[in-house]
Amino acid sequence: MKVLVVYKKSFLESHGDRRTVANLDAASRGRFIKSDVENRRAVGDVVAHLEKLGVRYDAVFRGSLAARRRYDLVVSLGGDGTFFAAARYVNNHTPILGINSDPSSSLGLWTCADRFNFRGPLDGALAGNLPAVTLNRMAVVINGKEIPQRPFNDALFAHRNPAAMTRYRLSINGRAEDQKSSGLWVATAAGSTAGILSAGGRRMPITSRRLQYLVREPYTWPLRRYRLIRGTAARITLVTYMVESAVWLDGSRVRCDLRLGDRVELGPGPPLRVLGYDDRRRRRLFP
Repeated sequence: MKVLVVYKKSFLESHGDRRTVANLDAASRGRFIKSDVENRRAVGDVVAHLEKLGVRYDAVFRGSLAARRRYDLVVSLGGDGTFFAAARYVNNHTPILGINSDPSSSLGLWTCADRFNFRGPLDGALAGNLPAVTLNRMAVVINGKEIPQRPFNDALFAHRNPAAMTRYRLSINGRAEDQKSSGLWVATAAGSTAGILSAGGRRMPITSRRLQYLVREPYTWPLRRYRLIRGTAARITLVTYMVESAVWLDGSRVRCDLRLGDRVELGPGPPLRVLGYDDRRRRRLFP
């Protein structure tokens, strides 16, 4: 048994030390410091438990090591951002277990345990008897070449300058339309409760293989309406009409820069085996 632990660093660990937050009020300063302590304890507790069990492991900071070596189990130790970082690279045969390192400050929608109660679920995952659910990821193809990252959550296509107009051709189900807007959200079923929901989208059944799309702030002057504003599709194609545009995957950490005329195709990707996931919690949080 070989395990990969993908962990997060706290804000203080990533951006300096306690002097970084010295100018904040005492309550805010305390939250950052507490989060740092909790996160470090979580990493230490999980690693110590694996060592006690005699399990071989690698521990990496949100790395892509999972794409380069073979593991029997991937453990995401952090919040949802850490889960996404691991999930983008895990192959479709390796299960992933999410552990929330700091539940007081992180939702951890895709985690099934935290640093206080992780031992039972982790032991179950190691023994191979923790229930798994198969969730769908997205495949991103740019100019005919699939990129190695497979978004679990969503993709955002827009101008690299957030204040600039986004110009592109959108093609769905054989229909094409030239549009201007603030950009385009495309989400998996798992990602349908994230940014796209805040922008006016809807929660999708977790097992759906379709992609949901939503045009952000469409610019329809002069006196026209777009037909392709929101909906679901099996595949979505974009052609950029901008010199400086990009597609962001699962948040801000992965950005693929695009040039004028580049073609981006979004479709279903290889599935992901998530251990211990209970969709009832998701439905309660996002009815």
